[in-house]
Parts: sequence; structure tokens; C-alpha cells
Amino acid sequence: MKKLMMLAAMLAVAMLAASPAMAQNEPAVVADAKAKTATAGGAKAEADCTDEVIEAKAGGVVAKAPCKPAPPPPPKAAPAPPPPKAAPAPPPPKAAPAPAPAPAPAPAPAPKEEKKKALPPTGGSSAASLFALGAGALLVGGGLLARRFVR
Repeated sequence: MKKLMMLAAMLAVAMLAASPAMAQNEPAVVADAKAKTATAGGAKAEADCTDEVIEAKAGGVVAKAPCKPAPPPPPKAAPAPPPPKAAPAPPPPKAAPAPAPAPAPAPAPAPKEEKKKALPPTGGSSAASLFALGAGALLVGGGLLARRFVR
């Protein structure tokens, strides 16, 4: 009976140690330079400029940016000779003091709040958490049973 309890405890510990590895699903991360696309999980980015727009999607969010190339800078011309020195300009006349500023207008009323959108679901629980809970229960139960046999 002692060996059976040790075997059950070792199985529980092995399940507990393996549960994080079983809980992870490998996200597909793919970047293709020839097709000019990249994906990671549910997100996708497209850098192909066929319709003059670069597009990226993640969940329900879509981002678009124009991809027209910037116009080339104008060619540099030879520097112009410096202008001849002119006589200094007379000082400007003193202006009258500025009138007092008018009071600021009242702020506009706040717009009505739109309905708040619900957040997307997070994925819920997986079987790995149940395995970990079962392993913990086996460890506790095995320890209590072993304690009873030892008495």
C-alpha cells in the first residue's frame, strides 16, 4: 500500500509539473518577406502596397496607412551671392498699450456618452487548470491517507 501511495504522489507531482507546458498553445507567428505579410495569433499585418494602403488587423481593430512614396526633394541649386548691405532701418514707432482681453467663452456642453462596448471574451479556463487542481487534491488526500496509515 505504501508503494501505491508513493506512485500516486509521484504521478500527482508529474502532472503538476507538466501542467504549465500543457496549458500553453503555440501561437503561430509567421512573417513572409516575399508576400509582405506577418501574422501572430489573430493579428495580421499586410505591407503590400498594391491598393496604395498598408493595413494591419488585430482583433476588431483595423489600422490603415497610405503608402505613396514621398516626392523626391528638389535638386540643390548653387548658393546665391549674399545680398549687398543696406542702411539700417529706423526703429519702429512705439505702439499704444493693448486693450484688456475679452473673457473666454463658456465651455460647450459635454456630448452624450455612447453605449460602451463589451470586451471580447478572454478564452476561459482550460483543462490544464483542472489537472493542476486534481494534482493538488491528490497530494493532499495522499498525505492525509499516509498519515492515517502511519498512526
